[in-house]
Amino acid sequence: MGRDAVILKSNPYGLILNLDSELPFEDLCTAVAEKFHASASFFKNAKLALTFRGRVLTHEQESRLIEAIVQNSKIEVICVVDEDKEAEEYYRKAVTHSLEKQEETQGQFYRGTLRSGQVLETETSVVIIGDVNPGAQIISKGNIVILGCCMGNIYAGASGDRSCFAAALTMKPMQVRIADKMARSAIAKKEDSGDYPVEPKIVYIKDEHLQIKPITNDTLGEYLS
Repeated sequence: MGRDAVILKSNPYGLILNLDSELPFEDLCTAVAEKFHASASFFKNAKLALTFRGRVLTHEQESRLIEAIVQNSKIEVICVVDEDKEAEEYYRKAVTHSLEKQEETQGQFYRGTLRSGQVLETETSVVIIGDVNPGAQIISKGNIVILGCCMGNIYAGASGDRSCFAAALTMKPMQVRIADKMARSAIAKKEDSGDYPVEPKIVYIKDEHLQIKPITNDTLGEYLS
């Protein structure tokens, strides 16, 4: 099963998957998994855009197929391109734009002020060189360090890692969360100007509670103990 259920067509930036229009979806998932498992060594660590052709898919079905591809190869799926956008140049631009956006939001450093309404999400620890204004949000699976004034919402250890911390030169967040522990500020409001003195603080979990303390040798020793 699946030999002709999935036909691949590629260019340097993307893959077009021609899918059997009548095969039950679960069988199609199996066929996709088999196809990419067999060709895993060919694609290696490629970063590609995808286009699905041959049948109409829901977002959930697209996600299922992408999961089957990723689990059976070392391909990193950068984005899904509409099926009427086949030109290689479009794929190149789509992949390049997605990678640039990924570097901007998931890199180790972010330069600039996060303003109200902006959300920065990262799979790794992140250092913000700038302020985090009220209404802005940072979500990191690792640690968060802000070399500026923090007045927005920060969420470190977003995958549930209680060993993570958040630190800022001025720590006045509207909301701070580490893993499953959260605290709200009664000070910071959306109209805050950020006119606060520099008082470096660190937030971490200790004895089942959030600790918000000035950064000193004693505080760092307690956090590391």
